[in-house]
Amino acid sequence: MTSLMRRAPAIPEGYGVVDTPKHLGWLMLTAMGIGATIGAGIFAMPGMIAMKAGPAGILSFVITGVIILFVGICYERFSRVVPHGVSAYSYVYHSIGEVFAWIVAFGLFLEYSFGASAVAIAWSEYLKKALNYTLPAFWSGPSHVDGQFHFGVNIVALAVVAAVTIICIFGGVSKSAKLNFALVCLKMSLLLVFLIAGLKHINPANWAPFMPKGLTGVMQGAALAVFPYVGFDALYTFARESKSLKDTRWATYLCVGIVAFLYVAVMAVATALAPSFFGGDPSKPNPLFVGTEAAAPLAMLLAASGEEWIARLIAVGAVLGIFNVLLVLSMGGPRIFRNMAEDGLLPPIFMKTNKGNPTIGLAINGLIVGTMAGFMPFGDIAEMMVLGTLVAFIFVCLGALRLRLVSPIVALGGAIGCAILACHLGVLVLKIYSITCPLGLVIYFLYGRTHSKLAQSNLAHPKL
Repeated sequence: MTSLMRRAPAIPEGYGVVDTPKHLGWLMLTAMGIGATIGAGIFAMPGMIAMKAGPAGILSFVITGVIILFVGICYERFSRVVPHGVSAYSYVYHSIGEVFAWIVAFGLFLEYSFGASAVAIAWSEYLKKALNYTLPAFWSGPSHVDGQFHFGVNIVALAVVAAVTIICIFGGVSKSAKLNFALVCLKMSLLLVFLIAGLKHINPANWAPFMPKGLTGVMQGAALAVFPYVGFDALYTFARESKSLKDTRWATYLCVGIVAFLYVAVMAVATALAPSFFGGDPSKPNPLFVGTEAAAPLAMLLAASGEEWIARLIAVGAVLGIFNVLLVLSMGGPRIFRNMAEDGLLPPIFMKTNKGNPTIGLAINGLIVGTMAGFMPFGDIAEMMVLGTLVAFIFVCLGALRLRLVSPIVALGGAIGCAILACHLGVLVLKIYSITCPLGLVIYFLYGRTHSKLAQSNLAHPKL
């Protein structure tokens, strides 16, 4: 039991040799967080959340924003005591223990892999709108119609995943802060265009009934609203390059605040452009918010309101912005594997790189992401991504509580809030995780536990 709870030191041996450049101020750090957070979530999720909560999806985003703020405070405090950490995985490894770090790493892998799959599907739908083409229903991917599942293959999503994987493996990817800043400006401009164009067509009558599915629907919407925040974890992979702790702190609060405001504003306008349910009847969903349209609701809603050319503009911009997010998410999962291999929890082959990218991890990730994007519906994938994120957030909050880095109210508020949101995800999602997580732990007990560098060098952090 003691070996399962061994903890990594805040500054592992060898870090003193590498002088990490401190070149990111609060503006660039904020842009990094927004760049990873404003993506497919805000362009794709309003449709799905509207199906859960109706216009009250506005409250869903508010609730989630408050919980994420608590989580963000825990992250910011961890960046002070684990300055060389790689986000949630390192924070939990230092504060709680090795086996829980493995569980978090598994959750992060789900986050990035399922997220990349969902983003690929959203990208394929916005590409259709941007180029104004159609495909046979079978080649547009699987779908749920009238409560029945219809098999299909999303050939466009498969193709873009294959392209991204090949780019990463053979070409390498260099994502500079300046390029990211430009893409952030592009995406925020697109959202501003949507809000301005949409304001001319809002109909307050579409907000009634405001809570067609009651509080349960609001909480289910809040659980899905975690999807747009999954990129928040990526902000702290850059924390070691921050110019100062003050810059990191300001970036955290600005990122959460700006993103929450944009989500609430976009959700309010989207649900005012068309009724979520016809006649307020939850059994009669508006087609604009379901099916394949749910992956590209902003463009679809504007087009239905008569703003066809603006809808096309948003679709074209979203294709560029979402492709960038797909690239980042596709690189995230393999880097989790690489970090685990560096700690001895996975075989050294996962550390093999080409131009900075872990090739074996990328190949495996590409197969998994492509399979899910090509053969699973958008909604099912999005919920799985949310669960992996919530698991990581819960353990980060508990770790902050154990080290007394934050007020117990903040830590427990974040952990309990994330747990409540997790309970409002689909039953199928929870069942899948209850099966896949133990399978992941089998790998840990068969390999990671004995090959861990902490186990071999007796560097386990002393008990508090």
